[in-house]
Amino acid sequence: MSNTVTQTGAPGGPYRASRSFDFLYDPLHTLSSEKDHVHATFRAHISNERMQKIPEFPAMFSELVHQPRYTLRLQLKDPVPQFIDRRWRGRGEQRLNALKQLAGSQAPIVTPAQASEGSDISGRDRYRFFERPLVPFTQQMAPNVLLAVSRADHSPRTPRAPTPLVRTVGIQTDYRDSEAQTDPYTPEFIVRPGSVPELLTLANLTWGRGLPAGLAEVEMIERAREKRAWEASLPPLSDLSQLEKRRKMMDEQERKEWAFREREIEKLQEAQLEVLKTLLRQREETQKEMDGKRLDSRWSNLHAEKEKRFKKIQKEHIQSMERK
Repeated sequence: MSNTVTQTGAPGGPYRASRSFDFLYDPLHTLSSEKDHVHATFRAHISNERMQKIPEFPAMFSELVHQPRYTLRLQLKDPVPQFIDRRWRGRGEQRLNALKQLAGSQAPIVTPAQASEGSDISGRDRYRFFERPLVPFTQQMAPNVLLAVSRADHSPRTPRAPTPLVRTVGIQTDYRDSEAQTDPYTPEFIVRPGSVPELLTLANLTWGRGLPAGLAEVEMIERAREKRAWEASLPPLSDLSQLEKRRKMMDEQERKEWAFREREIEKLQEAQLEVLKTLLRQREETQKEMDGKRLDSRWSNLHAEKEKRFKKIQKEHIQSMERK
């Protein structure tokens, strides 16, 4: 017995079994025996495809178990029309073979199915009723004539020049070198035990975020060096006589840190203020430009009305002079 699958979704996605009544409709669906036909009919009758979901409008968006969104109802209508033959297709072939054996002759017995074989225009024989279109050529000759002429032409071909071993080929791309440039490669490293390289303190800087280093990054590196030098100059905690000195040095360093942060905040505020001034200046210029356009439009309208009134008065004056 053959079994087909129907793909659902994108290629490579999940597959489901063939439709329930393919063994009746699909001419390529072949069953090996009548027993398989009965099994296929039974599976089609007990399949879930005849179950219909009936929505319950009061609980359409419910997620509760005791208030389902829909109910299942079995479709009583037979999905297979009355004119579809429900019998096993192999029965006719078996009867034909039995007739051949009883007759004992080699005369071919042609059945209506075999007579119509090869004439299914809208089915599996559809490809037989199509032909490759004729591609237009500049020569006023049919494609088969051109092929005949080319095959009959046995003129000797010109010898082909030998291909050089080395050739220089140029390639023009649509991308610039800067667009194809990747991040610089950082090789692996091993730190010697007991040493702290200064370069590892800049491991948080990456390409595009701090690298290549600018003025701000250089100032940050210098501050980190000063802080490490200050930490090295601190008295040890084991020396109780230097505790007061250590506390004063830490207080001074903390004041310096706060002063530096205040300067950074002031710089940031000044930058934001400059941006705000630029935006206000642009808005004022845009407003002035719009006001100028509005005034020009108003002046043009008034000038047009003035010309219209002047022409009207002049016309009335000419008409009054003609009447006199």
